[in-house]
Amino acid sequence: MPGMNEHNSVQQPLVEELVRLGWTYVPGKDLDREQEQTFVESEVAAALVRLNADVAEVPARASEVVKQLRTLTFAVDDEGLVETNRDAARWLRGLQAHKFVGADSFGPVHLIDFEDFSNNRFVVSDEVSYGSPGAKARFDIVLFVNGLPLVVGETKTAFKQKVSWLTAANEVVDHYEAKYAPFFTTNVFSFATEGRELMYGATGAPVEHWMTAGPAKEHPLLADVLEAARWLLAPATVLKLLSSYTLFETPDDNSGVASLRKLIARYMQFDAVELMVARAHAGQSRRGLIYHTQGSGKTLAMVFAAGQLLQDPKLANPTIVLVADRIELVRNAWDQFRTTSMPRLLAPSTARELHDLLGRQDRRGLVFTTVHKFAGAMANLNTRSNVVVLVDEAHRTQEGNLGLTMRAALPNALFFAFTGTPIAELDHNTFATFGDEQDPKRTLHAYTSDQSIADGMTVPIHVDPRLVTFQLDKTAVDAAFEELKAAEDL
Repeated sequence: MPGMNEHNSVQQPLVEELVRLGWTYVPGKDLDREQEQTFVESEVAAALVRLNADVAEVPARASEVVKQLRTLTFAVDDEGLVETNRDAARWLRGLQAHKFVGADSFGPVHLIDFEDFSNNRFVVSDEVSYGSPGAKARFDIVLFVNGLPLVVGETKTAFKQKVSWLTAANEVVDHYEAKYAPFFTTNVFSFATEGRELMYGATGAPVEHWMTAGPAKEHPLLADVLEAARWLLAPATVLKLLSSYTLFETPDDNSGVASLRKLIARYMQFDAVELMVARAHAGQSRRGLIYHTQGSGKTLAMVFAAGQLLQDPKLANPTIVLVADRIELVRNAWDQFRTTSMPRLLAPSTARELHDLLGRQDRRGLVFTTVHKFAGAMANLNTRSNVVVLVDEAHRTQEGNLGLTMRAALPNALFFAFTGTPIAELDHNTFATFGDEQDPKRTLHAYTSDQSIADGMTVPIHVDPRLVTFQLDKTAVDAAFEELKAAEDL
């Protein structure tokens, strides 16, 4: 199509959509920064003055924080991108304490206001150059919040058959992150699109771990990309992914060498957890069924949910109880929480210890247990309403005496049940046990196997039966048996 190229067929419509979402457009060439600078330092300094009373009193203090952030970018080559990104995330989330020159003590520093968005400046820029004059990158789209580059986007044209989102994603991972890593110090995620699909990935994630930004469409068009962008690239989503849906995991490695990796929520995990938190706040319904197909990341969704609920001031220091019906499942969940550095993990080894922990001790934090440890628990063991129970594989064990005993022991608890195979039979009904009747089909959130296959998360298995012919040498088998019998003195 004459005149259609990457810029006007994909990039420009996407930027226009971002402006409608609340981003202010500033061309890359007009940003108040030098090509070698990672941040728009004047914007960072202005945000520090707006968001921190001690900096507002002495505006020169902003330079101390800018210097600290600049130092982080210098550490990427030695420390590694993901490690430096983790350290930067603490600053971005307001978790990093700093003692200003002349101050009496350390205190938190706020770079972003996660409550009142009007205190932030959201900027979308295109054609953003970064690097030295002889070796520079030019990013198609960059999203800045208070001068900090949080999102990098790479676009390709939909009019070249051999070009896909994967082409763009490979450029981000293999070229930009590899050769211009300092620019990704404060990166939350990157995205790629060719005008048909919108995919995103966490900082440092290989392209095979990138994810679709919404349900896959059978015949995707640019309109579908813009629809996905309205979720993924909305200012509220970007900040929510930064504050609540990003984890840094150090998985166990058989070689003894653990490598840090960054995890970010998939769209169905995000949607499900948002509904769970909203239900916890509403306080009316006390249960919810999350029907997510096998392999879609239910345990990670539990991690995101537990992390938010534990820190939620409205829940006033809750107790989160994660329940499964097998020791192996509890151990796997424990490992997932442990490797993401989730605090306050408790694993009672006996039923008596569990009952004491929930009852007499009234402990707060995260408790991991099998449902069997509730056997013999007294009714009303803990009557607090800020106890939240996350039930894994909820289609098993829960309708029997153990499940009934658990629910009687925690009568005011909020129950969220996860399953990939809910059962709907007269004497065994997952929907009736954990689903709220006001939820559609008694399901708080659903992500089915059909959706998973369409999204490319579940690979279909094709079985091709065939006859296998073989012959046994009876004489040789009999001889071998007699030899074995003689050797074993049978």
